[in-house]
Parts: sequence; structure tokens; C-alpha cells
Amino acid sequence: MARTGETGQNAATLRRKMRSAMSHKRLADELLDSIKDSQEKLNATLDKLDADDADIGGNLDTDYEASGAITDVFEADGESEDAQHKQSLRTSLRSALAHRRLADEIADALEEWQTAYNAWLVKLDAEAGTLASTDFVADIAVEVTDADAEGHDAQHKSSWRRSMEVALADKPAADAVMDAISGMQEAMNASCALLDAGTVAGAHAVLKVTEINPD
Repeated sequence: MARTGETGQNAATLRRKMRSAMSHKRLADELLDSIKDSQEKLNATLDKLDADDADIGGNLDTDYEASGAITDVFEADGESEDAQHKQSLRTSLRSALAHRRLADEIADALEEWQTAYNAWLVKLDAEAGTLASTDFVADIAVEVTDADAEGHDAQHKSSWRRSMEVALADKPAADAVMDAISGMQEAMNASCALLDAGTVAGAHAVLKVTEINPD
């Protein structure tokens, strides 16, 4: 699994680092808090799947959406709470990172994942206590952001990770964001593959991601 956060002394200053690097306190907070909430909800759902103690033909709970949905989705093109400019999160992120394609990748990946995650919970509830579907991957899986693939920056051929490091001038902070997003993508996709195979009990908690600690 990809690295998904920091621990120890560096993690305690992640929020401050992001606020400073992005020169936009509310945007940094929105991004970090949205990632943190997503990771917590994902991990709770993976634990819940294991706790259901069910296999194909067994019994699943039908309260996944009620207990684990993300209610504040990162809407990239929705109006932000920036009282002065009323910019979208996408526009603010483009400005903060000074890199349009990188900002779009982060904003779209996070919003797409959260939307797919909520749809995943609805689909689990629709199983009505059984695990008969074999199309979780087809219906839910998202494209994983390859943070280390080269060639995303047309001029420099840099990876998303390297572009983020340059944008923030802080490698640990850049790693925390990029790895958190790809880690969630990988974990949900892997869980969907297990569900397609009819596997629930004891198989999902191992996929849990390491949650970032913004503060």
C-alpha cells in the first residue's frame, strides 16, 4: 500500500505547513479535513464489513449508508467559503499550487473517490443482507492516482508527487496528501474485488489506511 500520512513530530505540524505553503488557510483546512474524514469513514466501513462476519449467502448489515456516508463531499467546482472571492475549491487550489493540472488531479480524484465511496455504501445496503452481486469493481472502483508516474508535467515530465513537492516546498506534506488519496483509492478497489469474490469476514480490515494527523 502507498504511504498515507506522517507520524510523530512532523505530523503535528501538517496543518500549519499546508496553510503556509498554500497561503490560503481555509483551503488548506478544507483539503486536510476532507481527506481525514474520508480516511476515518473508509476505515470504519472496512471494520464494519469484517464485523458482519458474513460470506456469500450470509448476512450483511443494511445500515452502511446511515452509519458511514460522507455528508460533506469535496465539491471541486462548488463555491467555497472564501468570503472575499467566492472562488470554487478548484480555482483556489489552482492558484495555491500554481499548477493547474496538479490541482485538477487532486480535486477531481478526491471528489470522485468520495462520490464512489458513498455509492459503495448504497450498494452494500441494497444487498439486503446477502452478498450476491459480483459487480462491485465494475460499479464502484475508481482509477488510482499514480503519484510517481512521470510525464504529467508537459514541460518537465515530473510526476504528480514531484510537482506537489515543488508546489508546497515541503516533501512530507506533499507525500501526505498524494499518498492519502492513492491509498484510499487502492483500499476501496481492493475491498470491492474481495466482495466480488464473495469474501467478507476477516478480510477487509487489513486494507485500512493510515490516517493523516493534521494537528
